[in-house]
Amino acid sequence: MISFSAQAAGYNAGWGFDEAGMNRAVKPGNNFFEYANGTYLKNLQIPSDMSSYGPFRILYELSLERQKAILEDAEKHTSEKPTDDLSKIGTFYASYLDQGAVDRLGAKPLAHDLAAIRAVKTPTDFAKAFGSSAHSFGFSTFQFGVEQDQKDPSRYILMLDQGMSIGVEGGLELPDISYYTNPKLSEKKKAYQAYIAKILTLAKWPDAAHNAQAIVDLETTLAKVEVPRDQTRDPLKMYNPMSVAKLGSIAPDFDWMSFFAAAGLPKEGLSERLVDVREPQGIAAIARVLKHTDNNVLQAWLAFRLVDNAAGFLSHDFSDAAFDFHGKTLSGITQQSPRWKRAVNATNSSMGWALGKIYVSRYFPPSAQEQITALVQEVKASFHERLTHNTWMDEPTRKAALNKLDHFAIQVGYPKKWWDYSHYVVQKGDVYGNAIRGIAFNWQHELTKLDHPVDRDEWDMTPQTVNAYNDPTMNEIVFPAAILQAPFFDPKGDMAVNYGAIGGVIGHEMSHGFDDQGRHYDEHGRLHDWWSKASSDAFQKLADRLGAQYDAQEPLPGVHVNGKMTMGENIADLGGMNLGLQAYRDSLHGKPETTVHGLTGDQRVFLGWAQVWREKDRPDALRRQMLSNEHAPAVTRVNIPAHNIDAWYDAFGVKAGDKLYLAPDQRVKIW
Repeated sequence: MISFSAQAAGYNAGWGFDEAGMNRAVKPGNNFFEYANGTYLKNLQIPSDMSSYGPFRILYELSLERQKAILEDAEKHTSEKPTDDLSKIGTFYASYLDQGAVDRLGAKPLAHDLAAIRAVKTPTDFAKAFGSSAHSFGFSTFQFGVEQDQKDPSRYILMLDQGMSIGVEGGLELPDISYYTNPKLSEKKKAYQAYIAKILTLAKWPDAAHNAQAIVDLETTLAKVEVPRDQTRDPLKMYNPMSVAKLGSIAPDFDWMSFFAAAGLPKEGLSERLVDVREPQGIAAIARVLKHTDNNVLQAWLAFRLVDNAAGFLSHDFSDAAFDFHGKTLSGITQQSPRWKRAVNATNSSMGWALGKIYVSRYFPPSAQEQITALVQEVKASFHERLTHNTWMDEPTRKAALNKLDHFAIQVGYPKKWWDYSHYVVQKGDVYGNAIRGIAFNWQHELTKLDHPVDRDEWDMTPQTVNAYNDPTMNEIVFPAAILQAPFFDPKGDMAVNYGAIGGVIGHEMSHGFDDQGRHYDEHGRLHDWWSKASSDAFQKLADRLGAQYDAQEPLPGVHVNGKMTMGENIADLGGMNLGLQAYRDSLHGKPETTVHGLTGDQRVFLGWAQVWREKDRPDALRRQMLSNEHAPAVTRVNIPAHNIDAWYDAFGVKAGDKLYLAPDQRVKIW
């Protein structure tokens, strides 16, 4: 019943690489991305319910199908008030699937929360409304949460961020500041205003059109005082721990005590509790704007964002309106995902770890964990070798960097322990309530971390997530089960392709520990500047040169890649490609490489990397990514790292005059 397999997508082709997907009419030195993937992409159709399509999305769909199978089995255990994990996920899923029952309720589930917003009359009421968003469908323009103290990773600390365009958790609703301020994006802004008016009308909020204009004006003002995202990449500048009382003195126009108390923080000792305030000036400026905003506008804003956040759990008129804006207008998607996919995602949001536990028992054998762990160790050893022979670092910094690498923790497949959902209440048919209780349960899980030692077994991604990450304060890299399959890793495929694909991804995550942000954390995950000035200066010169290469890229007419905003991912991509190649060569142990299907080992490594990024995007989705996401578009993730690596020139005979050619002294070598 699995319809989204790697084989069906053309990835395996008998040896792990899709030769038929290449476009050999294109010279590798002119466009390596097109050479490796052109025929496949030419024939690729983006499914109507997606904004882009490629390996990540294909595996995401496979993961959804597998989770669907689990949940359909769990449906057999549905009950009015389930008590165990299996019956809870089954009841949650089955309730969400019942579109008819949800439609019959209409806007009724909102009544209590909208009444609470109408009762907001004072600045203190408003601060409480923002704070209560932590455990409800409510909204706060400030993002806040619990994280490791970046200078003392053995303990947890509260974090407060200006919340720039971060969606449900807070921030501005449009993807980036530019959507509010750039005249070229004015049509998106007009569509946003129309969407606000529609949502307020559905919620029967008065003066919908007038309030929609006022809300857009308010968010535009806030966008102008926020710190732009490409100026928030320096973790040393973003680390500003202070007491709640001190926060009140630097941002006095907001009731922080009421805000945090409403979020569920214990009142005792609250004024002295530490908060890492990411952008003090931006947060203070936002608070000033909010203080001078009319209360009727603030109420309407809270009401709109409440309904927008909850739309997926309401009747189809709400969810359709939300899709028309978020899906069609912002990302160019033509059709809403079927109800079952949304049901899987909703269940994941509330009980992802319960679902993940079953997922790995069915779909991730111990042998896969062993194979990937061994490959990670190979890439780590290759990274050690490259660091040892690094030419631009001085000896003290190199020694410290090697020590950090040696301390890297590696997590593969799934965590060592699972969440306990015994206190999470699911009720049959209560779609809106189940979701709110899920939000509250997950937030309470975060709150319980405060004042306790850091749990090093805690993961940030469930096993069914198609992704991987580097956690700088843990000094660890994590590879969830769902990404550890073709085309990223095929245990029966050619290992050169595997080294380029999953080896490159492993190297990418390791390199994050030494990118423009990760390099500031030491072997214990402590944030401080442990590099010598000479090594820091040398690194920055290389990073600036790499950033300039990305700045010059224009994948979408009139929209250039932001080399500064994407710097961390760009450094990691260059490092990942280098490390995948190095690990492959090291695996030969001096033996000559073999030729497969007329391709050398080095060529297959580069093609393995190129294959995992063969993605096609809708124009609106690509624009959104380039303006708001830290990852560069797929074409640049292949072409730009490749043309900085000497071995790529040798492998594909790239010569001066080719479009991607860089003179040897212009090639950036970082990791």
